Amino acid sequence: MGQHWSGRTELLTQVAAALKGIGLALVQLRGIEHAAPLEAFRAAMPVAQPQRRGDSDLMSELPRHVTRLLSEGPAAVLVDDIDLLDEASWVLLEQVHKVTGVPIVATAESRGDIDPDERLLIRKAHPVVKLTLEEMRLDATHDLLETRLADRVAPSLSGRIHMKSGGLPGFAVAFADTAQRNGRVRKQGGVWRDGPELWSEELEGPFESLLFRYPEDIRESLEMLVMTGPLPLDDAARLIGQAQLERLEGRGLVRMFTAGSSPRITVNPPGISDYFRHRPPSVRAVRLRQQITETLGDQAGHRLAEPSEAPRPFADVIPQLEIPLLARAFRDAYETSLTRSWNAWLAEPDIARAIAALELRLTGDSPEGEVARILAETPRTGASRTHLLYFRYLHARWLVTHEAPVAEIVEALRGDGDLGHPHAIAAFELGFAAEHTGITPAALSSIEELAKQPGLDGQVASLILIAMHSLGGRPERALAQVAQLDESITWVARFAAPLRGLALVTAGQPHAALEWASKQLTVARERLDRSAMVAQAYVAVMALLTMSRYADATSAGSIVASGQFQAGNLLFGPDRALMNALAIAAARSGRVGSVSTLLERGTFYRGRSDALPMGAEGFPDALLTELDENAEATGAAYRLLARGLHARGYSFSAAGSEMLAMLADFRVSEAEAKRELLAPMGESIFLAYLDARLAQHRRDPGALVDAARWLRREHANDSALKHFTAAARMYRDEGRETQASEVREEIAALMASEDPATDTAIVQLESSLGFTQREREIIDLVADGLNNPAIATELSLSVRTVETHLRNIRRKSGALERTEIGDYASGR
Repeated sequence: MGQHWSGRTELLTQVAAALKGIGLALVQLRGIEHAAPLEAFRAAMPVAQPQRRGDSDLMSELPRHVTRLLSEGPAAVLVDDIDLLDEASWVLLEQVHKVTGVPIVATAESRGDIDPDERLLIRKAHPVVKLTLEEMRLDATHDLLETRLADRVAPSLSGRIHMKSGGLPGFAVAFADTAQRNGRVRKQGGVWRDGPELWSEELEGPFESLLFRYPEDIRESLEMLVMTGPLPLDDAARLIGQAQLERLEGRGLVRMFTAGSSPRITVNPPGISDYFRHRPPSVRAVRLRQQITETLGDQAGHRLAEPSEAPRPFADVIPQLEIPLLARAFRDAYETSLTRSWNAWLAEPDIARAIAALELRLTGDSPEGEVARILAETPRTGASRTHLLYFRYLHARWLVTHEAPVAEIVEALRGDGDLGHPHAIAAFELGFAAEHTGITPAALSSIEELAKQPGLDGQVASLILIAMHSLGGRPERALAQVAQLDESITWVARFAAPLRGLALVTAGQPHAALEWASKQLTVARERLDRSAMVAQAYVAVMALLTMSRYADATSAGSIVASGQFQAGNLLFGPDRALMNALAIAAARSGRVGSVSTLLERGTFYRGRSDALPMGAEGFPDALLTELDENAEATGAAYRLLARGLHARGYSFSAAGSEMLAMLADFRVSEAEAKRELLAPMGESIFLAYLDARLAQHRRDPGALVDAARWLRREHANDSALKHFTAAARMYRDEGRETQASEVREEIAALMASEDPATDTAIVQLESSLGFTQREREIIDLVADGLNNPAIATELSLSVRTVETHLRNIRRKSGALERTEIGDYASGR
């Protein structure tokens, strides 16, 4: 079962090949709407048709012939679009099944409005297995496009196609093929990249093949929903009628998604919007717009909703099926706001309208020249000092994103006159320096004094102090400073939200950081706040990476990867760091092909902060050594990066690079020294990871169990499962079966909890971690004590090939040392 263009026919084709491969004879039928009686069987069995003397003879002879044919040996009937079979073919199929018991494999369209006379196998056959083809996730769309285009695909391209196709593979392939034929995508350096427009006239065909299956009233309802954009459920029902709305939902032509407590309705797949918006002006379109105005009045369009209090599954920060719909809603709202804010400023170029237009343009691409005009032509007279301060700040942010000289940025902040907020301006200057140059003791001392100032000046300085404490390795002081903020000031509340999440991450409290980011993402969705989506997605991704939940991290960042979001208006903007973080999630989850494209996308975000974890300019080069070099080279690259970050006062980012170095190239003395530095942080997940590594090295199952329990408390359950399993194996090898049994009970309790380890972790443990036959051979030889040259000689391979296999083994298993790799040998 699946929607139109969901891949039903392709799947049935693969089933046919598989069944033929095991020796079954196949009768393959296809439902054809309004076909003549028995037309499906006539088309499928032209050679077997009896000598025709009339339709009545065919009606009597064909059933006997088909029954005899299917009774001769193992056989199956395959039916594409069984719900469109003609009545006579359906009756014959039912009869043959009852007589012969032949299995039937069929496809049908998913629909909600099922008629009592509907041709459903589930009503006529038993047993029945029903498979529903859901929309693809973003990563599956990305992989499909790389296969279709036969090379790597930029995340921005796969994200846009995923959004427009709604995750339906047929439409995704149609967008890719037409874009390639019409030059809408281009290939640069072995990577397919998207241009400004993906739509072409050729795409009318795929969408009309969907839309023209339905009567005119349905197409008009969809067109009105495109004109209004996503609507609250009540408004959508008033506009097209409740019965019609339910009818559209039953056919999968609209989807309901949540923005706060009010559900919204939008067309599905979202590319339907492109189809109608590229249609030429028409009398009908004018009539439909008048109908919208008469029905909804001034309520048409987006409306903000109340925050949602509904329970949310762990790590499901944004439901994946809603990603294309949300990305489209954000894009539509951004394009509309660009036009409205520009027209409003042109009509009355005061400072408030200039701020709104300027800040919006720092969150995405905008027409060239608009920002320059706003900065140059906005009169400063008559504006409040607070507005003027924020205007100067946004001017400076725009210069930062264009990598202007420091003197020019400082000049924009200071401006021409005294605003009465000298301490706030001084704090901004220190913050800009901390973003790109370093966090020095003198700067930290100065910002601490500025944070003591009353009013807005002290609050601005406090925000920058929180960031400097977090990134400088003093998270406990950052959290204490957060508690003192006055969030009644709009600026403070806006900028404090991501800084609070960052402080929780740096304090080693990833679960708390994830919960905070998830709530803030809900608010950002309601407000269609683009920069907040970037900032909070970064916090969520960093928290999930800290918990070793790599697939969840990819999902958490997919909304930003799908859309064209920026956070150029924020201090310590995380755009580049987020792309790097998603790249490491891709590398850890085995999607190596996405790493370089994500890293390259990060380079397009100019002027972003070096201070953020994974945001340093040298981070991509260090990450790429994981794919191309041995463990020692990877460790050396991360350690070199860490030394440079330490020298600039970015202690937390440096510590993260050191942890990555130890994961690649573990050194006991380094781990013990690092543990002493982290010990004052108390219940920090980073200590748990170090303790687990040290326990594995020392073959201490008791300490390993303690570390696994610690990780479980922080919801790092994939890592907890891995270490519990390793501890149980150690106990078993030592003959301590009682302790091994107790650990297995803890594993069972973990898997029975509301937050078990992910399916990926379970599959890895239950299937030898997906090792290839060659990898298993190398594991066995490692367990026997052979070094790499000896393994190469034994298997007639080059030493470099052996090293590549060992990197894949480490990536799949999480094992780093050769003794740990040996634990996965087939004889253990």
